Amino acid sequence: MELTIIRRHCRGLLALLLLVVSTGVATAQSGQVYTATGINVDITGDIATLRDQAMLEGQRKALQKVLSDIAPADRAAALQLPSDDVISTWVQDFAIEEEKTSATRYIGRFTFRFMAEPVQQYLAGNSVQFAQIQTKRLLVLPIYTDEAGNSTLWGPANLWLGPWATKAPNVSLVPMQLPTGDVSDTETLSATQALAGDLPRLTALAQRYGAGDVLVTEVRAAPVRDDGMQDFAITATRYSRESPQSFTDSVSGDPATIDELLAQSADRTIAWVQSQWKQANLVDASKQSTMIIEVPITSLKQWVDIKKQLGGVPSLKSVRMVSLARSLAILDISFLGDVPVVPALAGATGSIARHRARRSEQGHAAAGSQRQRQPAAAAGTAALADEPTGGAGLGPGGPEPARRAAIAA
Repeated sequence: MELTIIRRHCRGLLALLLLVVSTGVATAQSGQVYTATGINVDITGDIATLRDQAMLEGQRKALQKVLSDIAPADRAAALQLPSDDVISTWVQDFAIEEEKTSATRYIGRFTFRFMAEPVQQYLAGNSVQFAQIQTKRLLVLPIYTDEAGNSTLWGPANLWLGPWATKAPNVSLVPMQLPTGDVSDTETLSATQALAGDLPRLTALAQRYGAGDVLVTEVRAAPVRDDGMQDFAITATRYSRESPQSFTDSVSGDPATIDELLAQSADRTIAWVQSQWKQANLVDASKQSTMIIEVPITSLKQWVDIKKQLGGVPSLKSVRMVSLARSLAILDISFLGDVPVVPALAGATGSIARHRARRSEQGHAAAGSQRQRQPAAAAGTAALADEPTGGAGLGPGGPEPARRAAIAA
């Protein structure tokens, strides 16, 4: 009887795993990083063709934005975009956020979502690396410090809060979120505590919003200079499960244009955050690698969870089951680039007992096809990778995160 139960259990897991393979990876290929929102178009011409012209201009702007978001900015800017007809075939869907028309003018704002595969092939064909693994949401705490040294995090006296509410990206490699500033928030953390890096309080706030890391960023106004100009110093510290990362910059200008100066300060801080993550996660789409992983399993429900999480690993190209037992699944995965996607998979599968990768460059299998599973790299031997499924605790004192492992080919 026990053997029969095990067999039935395994058959159920097998059926569900096939569902993971068929739908989870497909979902991974259409991640949010290939979506561009808030694309503005303003054109004049013949009313009969204005909307069509606006769509073509909008999709070109949207594609350029996606490329700039996921690839190094200088490389993306130097690319020559394909024709409008080609770009149209890459569009998965679109939405008109807002539009106004007259007899000779069209003003609209669009969202375009592109299919991942053609964008990846286009970048690979131009030898441009890109990043597409999205982090868990980053909680941003903007603080404004006036000329007298008074720092404000909550309430209308925080002049920097408005620009951040407008600028913080919701769809990006590092999506960002601002706290609501309600009573619970104000009782949890003050501006002074945030600037001091009070990890327990920062962690509590991150947990409340289901965020991964926390970004404490300050803009400090200096007294107006003799020439009538004013300087604003920008500092930012990203608190994660490893050592904090910091950024400094400054802007200067006419204090009468303070709204523009604060918006510029937010833009520079956002650019730093996105660039840091992008640079650390670039992949070469002209290369494809494979890896065998062992995934401990306990129930059918866990397989459902795995299916959902695999949908958030856009670098995965395919998943093949090698074997399945009552408590262990062995998977053969294929992914873009030559750096294993162990961190994202650790979040997707809960834990990975062992793994081994063999690299295949430009579609050609690497020498030595024998795959002997090796123990995973020990924790603490490599840099922190984002933990897609979350967990409490910022800084070295938090729970041990999934870590990026360098796997020998």
